Amino acid sequence: MKTKFIGPIRDQLNSNKVLLFGLRTRDGDTKTPDPQGSMPFKGIEADATGIDFVGNQFVIPLRSGRNQGVGSRPQGGALPAAGNQAYLSLNEPLRFHYGAFNISGQLLKASESTEGAFERALTAEMEGVTDDLKRKINIDAYGAGLGTLTTITTGTTSATQTVGTTVMFQGGELINIYDTTGTTLRNISGPLTVNSYVRSTLQMTFSASVATTTNDILVRASSDSTSTAPSDDKGNVINGLQNIVLNSGTLHGLNPTNAGQTFWASQYINAAGAIIGENLLRQVKDAVGFESGSDEEAIWITTRGIRNRFANTLTSVKRFNDGQAVTLRGGFKAILFDDQAMVIDDMCPLGQAFFLNTDAFFWSQMSDWEWMEEDGKTLKWQIGRDSYIGYLFKYCQLGTWARNRHGRLYGGSDDVK
Repeated sequence: MKTKFIGPIRDQLNSNKVLLFGLRTRDGDTKTPDPQGSMPFKGIEADATGIDFVGNQFVIPLRSGRNQGVGSRPQGGALPAAGNQAYLSLNEPLRFHYGAFNISGQLLKASESTEGAFERALTAEMEGVTDDLKRKINIDAYGAGLGTLTTITTGTTSATQTVGTTVMFQGGELINIYDTTGTTLRNISGPLTVNSYVRSTLQMTFSASVATTTNDILVRASSDSTSTAPSDDKGNVINGLQNIVLNSGTLHGLNPTNAGQTFWASQYINAAGAIIGENLLRQVKDAVGFESGSDEEAIWITTRGIRNRFANTLTSVKRFNDGQAVTLRGGFKAILFDDQAMVIDDMCPLGQAFFLNTDAFFWSQMSDWEWMEEDGKTLKWQIGRDSYIGYLFKYCQLGTWARNRHGRLYGGSDDVK
């Protein structure tokens, strides 16, 4: 007998992808009011201007030093010795990202009629996997390039483990657990499924018991991952803000500890458990402005907890006597600091607030979002099965050409989740 379904599909998942893709709904509509109550934000957009590719990496020329052949001399004195501008180049390998779905021939047929299906099955799967891959990359953009989703805070042998944070999880994720160096795989019997979690206690329950050690890392895995041939994200994701917005370490081939590269550092301030308020925010903004001369073209991205605590510090200056009061300081349509918006991204690491000049970021990419169809077919037949597979891909890397135009506060008072 035919089963009649009552549509549409009620989506239960948080699909916000603010950092990279802005405040958009699942279908890309930017006109729908943002449920977070933040100002519209376009996200970091693709810009290949001035980017060259050498093999599978990008190369960007960078002005790094001024001509020192300038000066003041007495009458008749020797003129300053000639100098020149100094140049360096940024480089970083691309990363390759994929999303795959399968669909049965029977479901394709059943979904051809409007009655009996919520949406056309193929359309739903294609749009769904695109949304899922974008969300994964948005999560990666907050990391350090290793693919770490969270860490084990107290090692034990159990299916229930205590982790550093649960914000990157919605349940059902497949993960591998490695030691802190990313070398030793803990779950040798296959990937673990995140069956459940308790955000308030930072506990996760997996599909099987696993022996862990404190500071082990969790990375996203594929269902076909094995101990001899792990298939996971470890070391294969884009560079993220934990590397980019930092005052030390090598990024794109430059390091602020190297001679002539001191400028290659972000402003990085420890809030030491304090509520992130105007004083700390201004310290970061002024430091960025002093070092780069560009502090008016940035936006703050942070967590709900930090945003709410900052809003609470503004309630004493909240006004109700003009039509704009609800959109300015102390209001909750948009929180502003020095007339710059503070937006939230639920994937932002807890305790952190990023001051980002989005014009100084870029996507280097060899492809946009594309379906593998070099053979002329979007759906690939699974030999011997009444089933088909589609593959989505994007070859890209996230980068910045001005590391000193960004700042970060970390260690701020925040929620536990």
